[in-house]
Amino acid sequence: MIRSAAFAFLLVPALAAFPDAVAVAAEAPAPPGDKSAGEEAQIRERQRWFSERRQSDLVSRPGSSRAAAARALVEASASRSRAPDDLVWQALGPSPMTMLDWVMGPVAGRVDALAVHPTSDDTLYLGAAAGGVWKSVNGGAFWESIFDQVGTETIGAITIDPADPERIWVGTGEHAEGCSGYFGMGLFLSTDGGASWSERNGSGDGALELSYVATVLLHPTDAERLLLSGHGYCEGGGQSAGGIFRSTDGGGSWTRVFTGDVGDLARDPSNPAIVLAAVGRNLSSANGVYRSTNGGDSWTQVPYASYSPAPTAIGRLRLARSASSPQAVYALANVSGGTSIYKSTDGGTSWTRTNAAACEGQCSYNLTLDVHPTDPLTILVGTIRFARSTNSGATLQYLTSGWGGAQKVHQDTHIVRYSLLTPNRFWVGSDGGLWRTDNGEQTPAAMTFANLNAGLNITQFYDVAVHPDDSTLLLGGAQDNSSSGRFLDEVWDVTAVTGDGFMNLIDPSDPQQVYQTSYPSGGLPNLIYSASGGAPGTFCWVNTNGILAGPFPWVTPLAIHDLGAATTTKTYVASDRVFRRDAATGCAATPAWAPLAAVLGGGSVTVLEPVTAAGTVRLLAGTSGGLVHRTDDAEGGLVTFANVTGNLPAAYITDVEADPTFPNRIYVTHGSFGGARLHRSDVGGTSWSAVGAGLPDLPTNAVAVDPRGPDRIFVANDVGVYVSVNFGATFTPLTDGLPLGVPVVDLEIDDEPHTLVAGTYGRGAWRLPLDDLRIFADGFESIDTSAWSLTGP
Repeated sequence: MIRSAAFAFLLVPALAAFPDAVAVAAEAPAPPGDKSAGEEAQIRERQRWFSERRQSDLVSRPGSSRAAAARALVEASASRSRAPDDLVWQALGPSPMTMLDWVMGPVAGRVDALAVHPTSDDTLYLGAAAGGVWKSVNGGAFWESIFDQVGTETIGAITIDPADPERIWVGTGEHAEGCSGYFGMGLFLSTDGGASWSERNGSGDGALELSYVATVLLHPTDAERLLLSGHGYCEGGGQSAGGIFRSTDGGGSWTRVFTGDVGDLARDPSNPAIVLAAVGRNLSSANGVYRSTNGGDSWTQVPYASYSPAPTAIGRLRLARSASSPQAVYALANVSGGTSIYKSTDGGTSWTRTNAAACEGQCSYNLTLDVHPTDPLTILVGTIRFARSTNSGATLQYLTSGWGGAQKVHQDTHIVRYSLLTPNRFWVGSDGGLWRTDNGEQTPAAMTFANLNAGLNITQFYDVAVHPDDSTLLLGGAQDNSSSGRFLDEVWDVTAVTGDGFMNLIDPSDPQQVYQTSYPSGGLPNLIYSASGGAPGTFCWVNTNGILAGPFPWVTPLAIHDLGAATTTKTYVASDRVFRRDAATGCAATPAWAPLAAVLGGGSVTVLEPVTAAGTVRLLAGTSGGLVHRTDDAEGGLVTFANVTGNLPAAYITDVEADPTFPNRIYVTHGSFGGARLHRSDVGGTSWSAVGAGLPDLPTNAVAVDPRGPDRIFVANDVGVYVSVNFGATFTPLTDGLPLGVPVVDLEIDDEPHTLVAGTYGRGAWRLPLDDLRIFADGFESIDTSAWSLTGP
């Protein structure tokens, strides 16, 4: 998308937690309520949306197209000389973002792996869901990204070799998400504390077949012997069985020793031959705790008769072993009827249930536990919030308040980890980042937490919107961290707490007007509006009067056109039909939203693209079923859409972009694997050509046309950004400075100053100055298009 109008941010102090500090229109929908019970339905919708837009036909073997594309980027980056600094992508953050005046402090993004140096709690390695590996040498006061040249940013497990702490093993692929998350590229090893990395995936018959790694388990006396657990590759709408793989040569080759969905592995320190495995994802009687007595060479399920009481089926579960009493092992398990804590006092041979209601919610998503280093009766349990038990899990005491400004730690807990050196210290990793307490024995009221998110750039953006006069100022909607803005002090501030934040929209005729979206609910969109440039505490809830209930997508499509300050701009929102209203109406109940036409067909609308020329507004709509619809008078009283899909494949449309200098030239991107991912029409639709030679076989998420040189096309996909200088015919990577393998989900071009901005799902926002990027064709740098029509110059 292109943003070209003036935008002046009004900086307003973040005085209070949203929604208390906003004015809510009298007839507007109520803001979200207490999220203490979690957002399980929303999590399921996010996972469904992720799979749907990628057509559920993922192929993510270690030798898959994504891995091949990522390796090609790594090789290309290593072989070419570094570009000058002014031609390199520059990080814009958030690093992290302030959370209004909420007690938890700044938030970053989802943390799902943490490893602590065996002799110093000051050295930490953090793994983010899609944000790479980060290292701190000062206890988390600040972080350095150390995984940016590997080719993947999605992390499942980190293990430090206690015999040689410079040896760091990283398993990639976020195992808790499975096919609803970005898969990884297997296993990597650093022998120099994270300064460099080498792949340890074997090859041929000895290849590692895990796309999501859950645990890297080292042998205490044999550095070459490893066990790896996790989940398999995704293909044909499902996920293949993962399992446990064994290597006896440091990852040079692998043998599968167990088949299934496997999470935690736990070795008996007094007898390395005894290893436990947590097997399961969905409820099944084949799942549960498995036991090996020969170091992992073979496995036997612990029979359900050994559990008291016996479950009928087990789903996902976590394991934690006591360091001070190794025969004490805990299992936190999704079982038929709920989530239970089981304890074993004989190393995992038999189990007794200590708690039958150990989950606040979302326990297929957030589920973790750990055992106190010196007291085998004390455990930490993390689900939505985190709790402590001093009686083997029988009673749980939650250590932070429910959803709201008094929370000390962001909820949706993925890690709880006790220090082995300082028994009252533990860390909590969640959807918001990482926190630590040094007084973990205190009552919840007395317990204090240090926020360890400074310097972490791991925000998972769905969408960004850019200030047209300064591309360092922007807004973005993030996974479970609401929408936020990067304002004049270059600090990101959450603008309104909504859970997930999605699209942000700026009125080009009056940039003080900003729209944001959150979860659709009850068949209606959730929209908020600011008349103060999106500043924190200035939003109200937009009335949905006139909008008909329908299949509004998880990321609700919004659009606004620009016909100049003399003409009232219109805002558009879509489900399977399009609705329109004056942009300046804001949160008022009247006038009502007007449906432009009947149901368009082809599923839900996934993207809206307004095209303005010669005083008219053309509106293009792409759908989840792969259709493209067009109206040439979106401003009219009786609006009709024509189906201009023509010969396009029936693949989910992720973006539609019209050439601003020749609006009949339209580009469409697709989210699926296989087939062309970019199509171009030069006649306004119906007739399309597959273009994009050089693009890898990956879901393509966004396309942008350079208004100063429309032969230059930028495309974003699951591993980065690519550029074409011949109207999309061929592409090359454009990745200098960008973390290799980061999923890029949105592209915006600011034509003055001339800048490309990328929104990533895991590494925040990035900008690339275009004036100095000397890849123009024929030497032209600008074209006056003010008098052009929809049919071209």
